[in-house]
Amino acid sequence: MMVWKEKSAAGRFAEGNKVAICIIILAVACLWNMACRTQAVYAKTDIKERMDGYLQSSVKNAHIPALSVTIVDKDQVLFAKSYGECHSCDTPFLLGSVSKSFTAVCIMQLAEQGKLRLDDRLEAYLPDAADGGRITIRQLLNHTSGLGEHQTLENYKIVNKQGVHHYANVNYSLLGEVIEASSGRPYRDYITENLFAPLQLSHTAASRSESIENGLIDGYTNYWGMRVKSSHKYPSDKNAWISVPAGYLSSSTNDLGKYLQMYLNGGEGVLSQPSIDTMFYGDTAYVDGKVPYEYGYGWTVIKEPLSEPILRHSGLIETGVSSIFILPESGIGIAVTANVNDYFVTNNMMDGLGWGVVLMLLDSPPNNISGGAYLLRHAWIDLLMFVVAAVAVVSFCLIPGYARKVSRRKSLAAAAGPVLCYLLATVFIYLLVPVCFATPLWVAKAFVPDVFWTVAVSCVLYLANAVWRGVVLFQKIH
Repeated sequence: MMVWKEKSAAGRFAEGNKVAICIIILAVACLWNMACRTQAVYAKTDIKERMDGYLQSSVKNAHIPALSVTIVDKDQVLFAKSYGECHSCDTPFLLGSVSKSFTAVCIMQLAEQGKLRLDDRLEAYLPDAADGGRITIRQLLNHTSGLGEHQTLENYKIVNKQGVHHYANVNYSLLGEVIEASSGRPYRDYITENLFAPLQLSHTAASRSESIENGLIDGYTNYWGMRVKSSHKYPSDKNAWISVPAGYLSSSTNDLGKYLQMYLNGGEGVLSQPSIDTMFYGDTAYVDGKVPYEYGYGWTVIKEPLSEPILRHSGLIETGVSSIFILPESGIGIAVTANVNDYFVTNNMMDGLGWGVVLMLLDSPPNNISGGAYLLRHAWIDLLMFVVAAVAVVSFCLIPGYARKVSRRKSLAAAAGPVLCYLLATVFIYLLVPVCFATPLWVAKAFVPDVFWTVAVSCVLYLANAVWRGVVLFQKIH
């Protein structure tokens, strides 16, 4: 039988020393392990060369005009390189929805200062806000307000179930308004003074003029597989579908690296660690999809299937794409920007490229972009659009033949059939994008212009076809 005896003071002291030594050794081992994880992928002498080779081939095969990539840990820049028309990682790109995390930081700052509370109703800051008594600041941050995807500050209202994630730019447009109301400062001034300046983000801006002054890179839009240089569609007022707080900050990947280091270093005086944890994990909304994820405050959390959780947000505007990643366990941040919007092909390849960088850092094979993938994918898409337009053109050219047939036909019902068919074809083509892709045509015009113009021209031709044949039929009747 085991008998417990009280140890002497000296014995307890000696045992305490042993425990303390063990704790110290364990703590040192944990810190060493974290440091090793951060630098593990760079322990191999060829990692930078392999990363550079992967990015060079990806830029070429995905037909990306300009690309910039910066990888950091909490203390230093691990990799920074630009490709194509981008000659420096200090060159600013428009960020798209990556801007949302910046806006979320400003909200969390104001919450720390006691100038707002996350559970306050919107009406507390914007008395005239539609449904302002039913929407909280917290719901705007994680897109659970119930507002609609294509709404603006001019027409927003609750149309979805609240508490469920429905991504909508207007949520962050409203947060920009809340920042101004609670701080008493214009959004541009507040974010510059309280985020850009403290982090020394010298190539980051919240206005068109300052972005251009910083050297904003030119952008490209895709038309049927051809890149066309396009002017940036910077919002002219707060009522745009994508406002500045929701998607039109500009920054370089070097500045984005500093921004990511702020998170890795616990806020660096800009934000507290508890606020960062809340942004990442504190109040996330589950999003079901091919790879399920959770949406926090301007950040998504992907927990599987990779070897460690990944924090991420991507961005898209009419002339470019971007993405930022944080590997919290490895202590690494990644920023990727490009200056082309090719919705169905290059954008998907850019998404694969960003994840390819993550996979390489996790010592896994990257997503390779094959040399013929770009042309092959565009060939199928362009063929489909060509068929839609070609049928409209050919049918229009056959109208004289229809007129001759009508003059010989006795059955008016048979002659009226083509008129009805072309009217139905007009309606079908017109509704194809809004119904099948749940996207208004005005959004398609901005982000998928080749599809928009194919639809527009085809609709005009089908409608003209129906009208002309209707006139011929009317003349036959009379």
